[in-house]
Amino acid sequence: MKRVASLLFIVALAVLLLYVVAGMPPMGDPDNPTATHVIPRYLERAEEETHTVNVITGIILNYRGYDTMGEVTVIFCALAAVLAVLGRERRGVIHGFVDRSEVPSSTIVKTMVRFMVPFIILFSVYTILHGETSPGGGFQGGAVIGGSMIIFTTIFGLYESSRRIPLKVRASLEGAAVMGFFLVGALGLVGGGNFLTYAWPRVSRSLHPSLVVWLTVLVEVGIGLGGAMVLTSILFAMIREEEEIAPSS
Repeated sequence: MKRVASLLFIVALAVLLLYVVAGMPPMGDPDNPTATHVIPRYLERAEEETHTVNVITGIILNYRGYDTMGEVTVIFCALAAVLAVLGRERRGVIHGFVDRSEVPSSTIVKTMVRFMVPFIILFSVYTILHGETSPGGGFQGGAVIGGSMIIFTTIFGLYESSRRIPLKVRASLEGAAVMGFFLVGALGLVGGGNFLTYAWPRVSRSLHPSLVVWLTVLVEVGIGLGGAMVLTSILFAMIREEEEIAPSS
């Protein structure tokens, strides 16, 4: 009976999706609403309406802020799913294959990684903080930090990486992206506007451009920190080995 009900549900869902897709305008048609209304408005008025020089940032965080908030929520849920299956380390210190490898890493490689990683993280911080005026933003900066942790962990091992970014730091920042959106959205309600619209009727119009820029930077920082910690925690969980096969410290 459950199989029949599941099959009927899937068929009904497929019919609904096909019906919706059939009603959508043809892809690439120059008469589509996206080509005649949405895109021209983004290109012509995004800087004026969102107060961000980078039009892409204005679209992602302002025009379609709800969609982006959903995306960071999905990323956070992905971490929750990984941790639900693989679990957290038990004592805040973990080990992986590199830690028990009998082949030590090259001194030259270690020196280069130790020298380069701080510059990579510095570049990611610049990318996050200047996302509203230049290419980049929180997603890109957070991904760069996560990539730098992959490099560092590959060379120095999971034990050393977990000492640099302990569990209590990661756990407190993993939800920064979601909380950043929620905070900015709630502040919008306090300012007399709608949730996550950046339009605050109760705030002076002369202060509004600066306010929008700082709120955009706040969201970018939340996305960057949250994304970096989510990627790092997923990396640690996926390469972590059980403690009974780890070397004694």
